[in-house]
Parts: sequence; structure tokens; C-alpha cells
Amino acid sequence: MESDAESRASEAAGASSTEPRYDCIVISDLHLGSMVCQAKLLEEFLIWACDHCRVLVINGDIFDDLNFKRLTKRHFACLKVIRRNSDRPDMRVIWVRGNHDGPADIVGHIVGVEILDESVFDNGQIRLLILHGDQFDTITTGFPLLTEIACGLFYYIQKVAPHRTARWIRRISKRFQRNSQVIERRASEYAASRGFRYVTCGHTHLPLESRRDGILYINSGTWTEAPPCPFVTVLGREIRLQYWPLATETVDNPSERLSAGEAELPPSGASPLPALG
Repeated sequence: MESDAESRASEAAGASSTEPRYDCIVISDLHLGSMVCQAKLLEEFLIWACDHCRVLVINGDIFDDLNFKRLTKRHFACLKVIRRNSDRPDMRVIWVRGNHDGPADIVGHIVGVEILDESVFDNGQIRLLILHGDQFDTITTGFPLLTEIACGLFYYIQKVAPHRTARWIRRISKRFQRNSQVIERRASEYAASRGFRYVTCGHTHLPLESRRDGILYINSGTWTEAPPCPFVTVLGREIRLQYWPLATETVDNPSERLSAGEAELPPSGASPLPALG
């Protein structure tokens, strides 16, 4: 019998019957085990995504931590979708390591996919560098003990505070650290040094599109905020930051679509987009 999530994913696919089969879909920062994870929505999205892409990249922080007692049935359902599709011959599932994920060998065995520090997607038209972004974070790399204490405090806040309050605190802390601007700049510089023109990260929880010195940077945000939740798609020469649930309206204005070769992008000094919710 079809589950509720499968039914809703099928309805979404039916409502967008003209939706193409993407070359690649990238999501990040799922934080399964967190009380603010959008697990119900995520399960629906994963079912849809696995039927609408050739490569699915989960760009870090699938788990909130390795305390699997935090995982609910909804969280395990998301993992089940990933594992069920990890051995398909017509698509590939890739997991890029995140700072919350723990040792790659342990987590890779749990989810049944190989864990990478970074990945490169190449469809012959675009070479996209995919990495989580925590390696460019001056707070997590320079103050690991402080970061661990802050994470422990946030876990407590999630238990005693409303979800809306917990999300607000996380957004404020990210902005205070100026993570988004720092990681945008450093990731772009790193991509340029490796000969890439396109790079996508997660980690900051702030969805963002920008161009810096000829490098297209996209941050795929998080699935711990109120919907709609962000993800990145690649189709031919086009890279887009999209949101789930998919919008029902058809976009008629080409300038509203982010094209790797043609779209007008914000200047590199523009402020990051605020996290939704």
C-alpha cells in the first residue's frame, strides 16, 4: 500500500508532469535527529527526487549527531528512501561529509552509500564542485570546544523551547558568526584555485546565489527551517536554487530563472538571503 509520503510525492510529480529529469539534485543539512528537522516533508521530497534525477547528492549533515536514539520513525523513513535507491542502476546517490556526520566509515555503513569529502558533478556542460563548506568556517575549525558546547546548548534549547524559537536562535547564531559571507568567499576562491567555475556548499543554513570573480556560488540551505525548503538542480547548462514543495505557478519571465551562462546574479557584496521560516 502506498504511504502518505509516496502519495503526496506522486501528486507533486503529477502536478508537475512537465518537470524534467534533472542531471543532478543537491540538498544539504537535513539534520535527522533534530526536533526541528522537516522529516515529513523531506521524505516526500526524497521520493520525488529519486524519480526525477540521475544523481542525488546529499551535501553533508544528514544527521544532527551520532546519537541515533534521537531518530524518530519519520527520520528512519527518510533513511529508508535513501538506502532503497542507493543501488539503482539508473541513478547514483552520493553523500558528501558534513561536520555533524561523524566518522565516514561508520556513517557510510549505516546509510549504504560511499562518503566523500567533496564531489565533482560533470554532465559535459557544467563541472560543479560540491562540498559541505565547514572547512571554510573559522568558528568550527578555530574553536572546536566552543562549537561543541554551543551544540550541546542548542540541543537543550530544542527540548524546552518552541521550534520557532529554536530556529530563530540558530539563524541569529549563524548571522553573528558571519558564516555565510566567509564561506561564500572562501569556497569561491577554493573553486577558482581548482579550475572550477561552479561551486555549491551547505553548512550555513542560508540559501544563497551569488557570483564572485566569475565563480557561480550556490548555497543549498537547510531542511530545519519552515517550508518551503531549498535544493539545487542542474539541467544541462542551467543551475537553479529551487524550493520544496514545488511552486504550482509557471515561471514565464526568463530573468527569474538562474542560468549558469545568462542569468543576472547578485553582486558579490550582496547580503545573504535570510533563512525562511
